[in-house]
Amino acid sequence: MAPLTEAVIDTVALVRHLDDSLPKPAEMVFRAAENGRGTLYLPEIALGEFAYLALRGRLGLQHPRAVVEEVVDQVRAAGYIQLSALLPTGWSVFLDLDVPELHDRLIASDALARDIPLVSNDRELSKVPGLRLIWD
Repeated sequence: MAPLTEAVIDTVALVRHLDDSLPKPAEMVFRAAENGRGTLYLPEIALGEFAYLALRGRLGLQHPRAVVEEVVDQVRAAGYIQLSALLPTGWSVFLDLDVPELHDRLIASDALARDIPLVSNDRELSKVPGLRLIWD
C-alpha cells in the first residue's frame, strides 16, 4: 500500500474515532496511521475542545474527567498522533482566513500551513479555498 499523506484531525474526528463511528474514508486515514503509514496531527485546540465538551457533559460520558485524562494519555502515547501547535507559517494563514469560529480557524490554518488534508465533517470548512477535507 502507498504511504498515507499526513493529515490533521479535528474534534469531531477524534470523538468519532473514540466511538468507532467514523465513516469509511476517515476511518481508513486513522487505520493507515495506526499501521505506521502516516502521522495524524491533533491541534491542541481540538484536544482542548474535546476536554471542554466532555467536562461540560456534552458527550454523555459517565466519568468525563477520567475519560479526558485517559484520552490525553492515549494521545501522548500514540506514535501515530502528534499534538500540534500552529506552525509559524500557520499564523499568516490564520490572519487571512475567513472562518468565523476560533477553533475551526486554528484547525484549518494548521492543515493549510502543513499543506495536508483535514479529517473533518465540517461543511463550512469545505468552502475554504485550498483546504482538502476527508470524511465520507
